[in-house]
Amino acid sequence: MLHRSPAVDATPRRGGTLTMVGAGDVDHLDPALAYHTVTRGILRAYTRQLVGYAAGRDRTEAGRIVADLATEVPTAANGRLTGGGTRYAFTLREGVRWHTPTGSRPVTARDVVRGIKRLAHPLANSPGLAYYLNAIEGMAEFRDALADAPRTPEAIGERLETADLRGVVALDDVEVRFTTRYPMSDFLNMLALPFATPAPEEYLRFVPGSPGLNRSIASNGPYRVTAHRPGELIELRRNPAWDPGTDDLRAAHLDGIVVRQGVAEREAHDLVARGEADMLWDVQPLTEELPALLATDDPRLEVYPAGLLSPYVVVNFASPAEDGATGKQDVRTALQYAVDKAAVSAVWGGPRLNDIADQVLPPLCLAHRESRPHATEGGRGDPERARRLLARAGYPDGLTLRLVHRDRDIHPDTAEAVREALGRAGIRVELVPASITELFSEFLSSSESARPLDWELALTGWEPDWYGNNARTYLQPLFDSRDVAEDGDWGANYGRYRGERVNRLLTEALTCPDEERAGELFREVEAQVLRDGAIVPVLFAHQYWFHSTRVRGWLPYPVLNGDLTNLWLADAEEPAG
Repeated sequence: MLHRSPAVDATPRRGGTLTMVGAGDVDHLDPALAYHTVTRGILRAYTRQLVGYAAGRDRTEAGRIVADLATEVPTAANGRLTGGGTRYAFTLREGVRWHTPTGSRPVTARDVVRGIKRLAHPLANSPGLAYYLNAIEGMAEFRDALADAPRTPEAIGERLETADLRGVVALDDVEVRFTTRYPMSDFLNMLALPFATPAPEEYLRFVPGSPGLNRSIASNGPYRVTAHRPGELIELRRNPAWDPGTDDLRAAHLDGIVVRQGVAEREAHDLVARGEADMLWDVQPLTEELPALLATDDPRLEVYPAGLLSPYVVVNFASPAEDGATGKQDVRTALQYAVDKAAVSAVWGGPRLNDIADQVLPPLCLAHRESRPHATEGGRGDPERARRLLARAGYPDGLTLRLVHRDRDIHPDTAEAVREALGRAGIRVELVPASITELFSEFLSSSESARPLDWELALTGWEPDWYGNNARTYLQPLFDSRDVAEDGDWGANYGRYRGERVNRLLTEALTCPDEERAGELFREVEAQVLRDGAIVPVLFAHQYWFHSTRVRGWLPYPVLNGDLTNLWLADAEEPAG
């Protein structure tokens, strides 16, 4: 891990505008829909939730829940967690206010309820809806009630405001109560997600994520969105309605944040390197520049573990190719030994930028315990063992499989490293390059237009939705097949893996209120999916980011591209240290 120079501990300086540069835009400004990593960075600047995470560098503290809009975190000890661990009571802090296009006013408990309700909007479901649908009492019934409304924004807005949601109730202006379907060890983590941002009543007029909504984005954080030209620019300036006395998580040293978009990767990198921009936005430092940055421990390069299971190889259980080879246990086990993970690590920048992964849950996950059921010396693979397994499966002369992968950045080289390694084990690989859109919409999707029979292996990656108590965020989306029909929505279970024991263990783990016991159950899930060969873990990639010398106080947690609400800018003449 790289560490910043001692200048990072200098006294923060107030003022200045941070300029970020990159290629693309946010996925959404609306917190109900926003999901991309870079979007999360600016969401922390203009949204707040009942609970959240303090910014820092200590990964052991990265997942600790603290109060944000609420006065305190509900616990059994303070009497705010009752009902056998199913009822959570919150009181809003005094002085928290909205800045909206129609003026400033207090954030209320009804805004909290409305924010949760909007996740089920039938014209634009939130990508986080599944978390709350399974967790909150009555959320499924409320979703169905919205779906029955006439399909106009006005009718849905009226139904959304008037229909009851049993599990989220405003008791008065400042008291709100949540009731979950069962005790859970990680419900507070869900309430810390940007999806759980309160919503002002003005949002009722709009479909989530619509242009009208984007022009009416409200802020309860230290900054507000003052300009958004899609694909060109995002500008945030101070929110005059924000009271720093109500916010323990955001110092807001900057006067503003500007994101310049449409900048090519090389140009973006060079602008930051020359100090003409302050930080990269949605691109990482150029691969060819990393050796020099690493060799000098350049303080502009920040490298931190991020809990990324990336890349990993998905195994397609649905493919009939080679007599249904990937549906056979010995073939899937052979794949575990055939991949040369060290070769992939080299493509991804080497051991300073990643760790070999022989399991699903990374060290950043509280449930993690080291487990290496298919480990090989130095992560280089064991092609002879793989060949023996293939022969036992009925393929003494090997077989041919198709590997779909992204067609840009380091992904083609990654696919080539995997192809070469599998070739040494007798597995001939046909590479199928695809754009990121094609990869997910045409190959990995479970929609009718997808092509689940056109590939046997796929390279992709996974990022957790929160830190700390987050085993759910890996194991449930990637391996859960409960209530999934063969032609139904498999979500991120791209290989259509179905394990009945895994499903039983997931149910028990997800409804377990005790964090330690839940962790034990999640580890049993992990062990089973590894025995079944549902995926081939390859690397735990670190996140790395590049900023100019005048950026100080860069903190990686809880936002992977740095917490913009706590960094500051040194004077232009001040040395980097």
